[in-house]
Amino acid sequence: YLCWWSDLSLSAPNVKQRGILMIGIDVYHDKKTYKSGPKVYKQRRSIGAFVAIFVTRNGTWGTFSDIEAKEARQEIVSSKSRTNDKTSDLLEAPSITKDNALTRFVEKLKSRHKFEPDYVIVYRDGVGDSMLRQVKSEEVPQIRKAVSKDAKITYIVVQKRIQTRFLIKGNDGRVGNPEAGTIISSDLGSTEFPDFYLVPTVCTLSTVNPVHYVLIEDDKFLPIEQIQSLTYTMCFLYPNWTDSIKLPAPTQLAHKLAYLVGETHPSEPQLNNSLADSYWYL
Repeated sequence: YLCWWSDLSLSAPNVKQRGILMIGIDVYHDKKTYKSGPKVYKQRRSIGAFVAIFVTRNGTWGTFSDIEAKEARQEIVSSKSRTNDKTSDLLEAPSITKDNALTRFVEKLKSRHKFEPDYVIVYRDGVGDSMLRQVKSEEVPQIRKAVSKDAKITYIVVQKRIQTRFLIKGNDGRVGNPEAGTIISSDLGSTEFPDFYLVPTVCTLSTVNPVHYVLIEDDKFLPIEQIQSLTYTMCFLYPNWTDSIKLPAPTQLAHKLAYLVGETHPSEPQLNNSLADSYWYL
């Protein structure tokens, strides 16, 4: 359990006395294997991790986690063109959340803890710009299917491996990194989905790396300012660190779970039910 606490209603007043469900999703991919003959690199399997942190209406909290293992459908086929020697890569979309895996996860949590959320916020890692529409069409309906029709949903794609950097110029003319907690949400040039950048940590040795958040679904339960503030607060609630980290706690927890299960290479990984309610993977 956590050795500190946070009042989420200070960051997002609209969540006060509401049932809040925050879900982090990340995927671990096995190393690619090379087939002789045709130039094909194939991944053996993918491990998807789902970690939820929920807060009840009376303020008690808990966690729940699960995994989904699938034979990887991703395959990169490289072929050299006779005319220009360029490499052509064909990459299929990941399948870890197909077959209603996300719906099953939420339903298991609700049944186990007798918890019905009023508001669900999902932090989905591992999705590039080209797959935003697919995630919206395939994963958002799974969340809606699992909760009541009155529940509000915000589905956010978290992009951490980006090239965007921000600098600020002080009154003394010096250029440096923005302070931790800086939000950049205007003049971004985005058209299809609302988005913002968050500088979550302090960096003194190099240019700080912001994180890009793309809201592919938002029922407007929280104003965008409260979503930004809540997201920054969740960067402080990772149990293994006493300061802010780069990602919201549910997303980093999902990353740790997926990596641990993927690296141990069990043939058919399954979580024991007694472990689902703890941070055993940290």
